[in-house]
Amino acid sequence: MKKRAFVLAMLFSISTLQVNADEGMWLLDSISKLPMDGMKKAGLELTPEQIFSNTNPSLKDAIVLLPGGTGGFVSEEGLIVTNHHIAFAGIQELSSEGDDYLKNGFLATSRDKELSTSYTAEIVQTITDVTDEVLSATTDEMKEDERERATRSKRKEIEDRVQDSTNLACRVADMYGGVKYYLFTSLQLKDVRLVYAPPEAIGVFGGETDNWTWPRHTGDFALMRAYVGPDGKPAKYSELNIPYTPRKFLPISLDGVPEHSFAMIMGFPGRTFRYREAASIQLSQEVTLPLTNDLFKLRTGIIERWSNRDRTIAIKYASKHRRLANTQKNSVGTLQGLRRTGLVSAKHADEARLAAYISSNPRAARKYGNLLTDMKAANDELRSFSTKSIFVNNVNGAVELFMIAGRFGTYLNSLKKDDAGRMRDPEEKDRQPVREFLAGLFKNFDVDVDKEMLTALILKNAELPENQQVKVFAEIYGRRTGNDRERRVREFVNELYEDTRLASEENSVKLLMRKPSAILDDEAVVFHQKYSTEASAVSASYQSVLRKLNGLRTRYVEAWLEWKGDDLTYPDANRTIRFTYGTVQPLAPRDAVVYSTVTTLAGVMEKESDEPDFHVPAKLKELWQNKDFGPYADPKLKDVPVAFISNLDITGGNSGSPVINGKGELIGCAFDGNWEGVVGDYIFEDNLNRCISVDSRYMLFVLDKFSGGGNILKELVIHREGARGTL
Repeated sequence: MKKRAFVLAMLFSISTLQVNADEGMWLLDSISKLPMDGMKKAGLELTPEQIFSNTNPSLKDAIVLLPGGTGGFVSEEGLIVTNHHIAFAGIQELSSEGDDYLKNGFLATSRDKELSTSYTAEIVQTITDVTDEVLSATTDEMKEDERERATRSKRKEIEDRVQDSTNLACRVADMYGGVKYYLFTSLQLKDVRLVYAPPEAIGVFGGETDNWTWPRHTGDFALMRAYVGPDGKPAKYSELNIPYTPRKFLPISLDGVPEHSFAMIMGFPGRTFRYREAASIQLSQEVTLPLTNDLFKLRTGIIERWSNRDRTIAIKYASKHRRLANTQKNSVGTLQGLRRTGLVSAKHADEARLAAYISSNPRAARKYGNLLTDMKAANDELRSFSTKSIFVNNVNGAVELFMIAGRFGTYLNSLKKDDAGRMRDPEEKDRQPVREFLAGLFKNFDVDVDKEMLTALILKNAELPENQQVKVFAEIYGRRTGNDRERRVREFVNELYEDTRLASEENSVKLLMRKPSAILDDEAVVFHQKYSTEASAVSASYQSVLRKLNGLRTRYVEAWLEWKGDDLTYPDANRTIRFTYGTVQPLAPRDAVVYSTVTTLAGVMEKESDEPDFHVPAKLKELWQNKDFGPYADPKLKDVPVAFISNLDITGGNSGSPVINGKGELIGCAFDGNWEGVVGDYIFEDNLNRCISVDSRYMLFVLDKFSGGGNILKELVIHREGARGTL
């Protein structure tokens, strides 16, 4: 396939495709092509080279890829600012009833008190367009599956070659569905420690009640630190390790965020679907989103009921619950947004115009004549088992007994068979990875929660259309209905957990030490094998159709490029580093409703109630009542700003991204979007999409006045107009 010298303008404005003024999750090599004059008028003082360079220090070097989100260096000693909800899993894994860092927060008063986590941190080193090299392995005559195999092989070849020569993590990522390819090299740091987290009454203030809404009053930030070995190279945790010295870190501004002032973000957005075909969006609207909402609501409800009974369970399942609840609420907002915008109808109309272009152009007709028909057929095939596929994925992610049984199955498969088909006797080196897996899983496992989860999902299976049900589950309850069905399912699940050795870490380890034949006889292993056979078949069918669709989507984007002919746009998000810019903007979501750009500490006090989501710590109230704001109050507001909104284009994965002003200073930390803009993964609406960020002044106020983190403040470079230095 020949390299395309253009990119796609693909975002919907309901009936047409166009890129709005501040829309875009831009590849970093596009920055120099953006309207710099307009950005400078809005307040940008940096050059494109100061924002991104492959060779010299730039803002790119201050941005950190973290598990589930983004962070940014804020000191020359490897200190990283991110969201509390991004650090949440690390905080949770360190917490117990005795040391409840989720509830009470955490402050390391010295370096030796910083706590090791399982996190890694990646810093992008170089970004290279390798489209020509990847596509050199393809021809125009190849079918979709042949092209996919060829490009996959070539991508791995490039990754292996560069990794061997640089010792950096390497990833070749496709853009525009495979029209272009970029190589990203990254330095991966393996020792990341927790430095500071506010108590949940600040870091999670508003909880799920306020999630995805504006106005917002959440102090959603935390601090971590990246370490390297004494030789300056990445190393696993050791007391001898030293703080990593970044090539670039962000000073922190106290000058505020005036309305219409310039702002930008560099981060690692997860996934967007702005380039998807009409049939795919329609499937999401009619099947995927409603069922995801239903299943995630079921799972969060179970966790909430048990968490309310026992704080130990609440700590164990805190990270799982937060992730599920966030996705569940997002699916509701996205579904509402798709219906409100009429995006499916708009997309069908645009595809009708694309079809007319193809049929009227002989060369396009030869190349793309059957494209839209083939895409519809593939989506119809996907729809035929999508409900079962979504359900199976939920079972796989929810039932930890199945995860344990599956891990034992993988262990058995790793024991090579002799010529007679017998497994060899396992050695300790075979067992050790399983031991580590069990230790990690059982740390956050409760057998009663897991039993209820499996029970609820088997009963939910009975509510699905008969041709979408998991047959292994359906055999349990047969033709029973109502209370009789529930009694039978509960009886089955109780017996399963009583009979298996896999419901506790101690017994799982004991089973691990026995012969493979004993493992194969375990009740949970036997049942999981039956389930897994069926589930694997569904997964295989899904992957087969998806491979076909991905190949068709590449041609779909190519066709659209030729039709539209635009020369500056951005690809869908795919967890690669991106740049977005805009301004601090108010929000008018509905008739006669206008929200200002900034919330304050006064709003925290106004929201206080007996509800757990709105508990306000006594010390925070005292600081506010005494107006003990230090240097962090806004002179016009005469209060401490908490959060602000801007029209920056973000999605999941951007959480924790530093929000940066035109001078290259940190002004906030992005943590959410507004309800009206949740559909932004599919369509960006400049008048509605807003990025919600915690204000840098609130972060410093909480760290300093509330938590007494003076030791951390000393290493920060804090800027105020007319003064530069540290506080």
